[in-house]
Amino acid sequence: MNFPESVSFTITNVCNLRCKMCGQWSEEGYMHANKERLRHEMTLEEWLRLVDELASNDVRSVLLRGGEPFLFSGIIDLLEYINARGMFISIDTNGTMLKKYAADIVRLGSMHLTISVDGPEEIHDQVRGVEGCFQRLREGIESLHELEQDGGKRISKSICFTISPYSYRGLGDMPDVARSLSIESINIVPYYYVPEQIGQVYEREMETHFACSAFSWRGFHHDESGVDVDEFQRQYDQYLANLAGLENFPYMTLSAAEYRTWFENATSPIGSMKCMNVEKLIDVQPNGDANFCVDFPDYVIGNVKEATLEEIWNGERAQRFRAYRRENPLAVCYRCGAKYMSEIEV
Repeated sequence: MNFPESVSFTITNVCNLRCKMCGQWSEEGYMHANKERLRHEMTLEEWLRLVDELASNDVRSVLLRGGEPFLFSGIIDLLEYINARGMFISIDTNGTMLKKYAADIVRLGSMHLTISVDGPEEIHDQVRGVEGCFQRLREGIESLHELEQDGGKRISKSICFTISPYSYRGLGDMPDVARSLSIESINIVPYYYVPEQIGQVYEREMETHFACSAFSWRGFHHDESGVDVDEFQRQYDQYLANLAGLENFPYMTLSAAEYRTWFENATSPIGSMKCMNVEKLIDVQPNGDANFCVDFPDYVIGNVKEATLEEIWNGERAQRFRAYRRENPLAVCYRCGAKYMSEIEV
């Protein structure tokens, strides 16, 4: 039996923002349709048991995500335990809780924060659906910097900018935004959009091959991208010209032509159609369901309350999906960036 190389813990679906492009909490987000999911989140003790299994299998790092992971009630206890087991921690966060937890973050160290920033303050707050959230993340980052200087530690940080119809006109200003936050690395990713026709194809595919009800695509339902590709190109050129020493982190590297196709034609494949997640990555959802894809978690390969990660990873449900996905990109895979997750080296 083997074990996944990359592990993601989606520790909570709770979030304090309502981002317009979010598959969970946007107007059509799948959490709106099933808030009952919030009632079945695992306890701290259950997550700690999984950490023990990771450590016993020599997993070097773990990604924590949400929702907003800093809204998980046992977040510091979890971070401390992962840290004590010698694993590096990556956290995807909206940044609004960083001021509250800055002292603990700096004290623990050995982690990377990916902070979602969707443009200058006005654009960011509009995209995120809560006035003042940019100022909150700014204050949190400033608190981190002050504590880093006082304690002689440095926490690795980067910005993630999601290119969407709500944000793309701020892309050209993102290097200046990063500098204003004293952050030196920016990752830009195109948002997912799934037209009705493609979503229906995906639903039939999952039902036919896996007797699985597919719900997640509706959180990304848009019949068109809503992005003016010519204006995007101007913004993208400005962004590249303005980097001036900042890192343009290559998580999902697309050419200008590929960006144009991404936003103009949702039926055309972009980038690699392989999904190495089925070979390398397991994600655990808040209720214990395990899957291969953090953004389209429809197909459950097992539940960690009923089996170990190793048993789930090597089980029949995982093997069946893995074999199919090796040969057949699913309809939603054409506009999914999660398949690159297992390729990131920490």
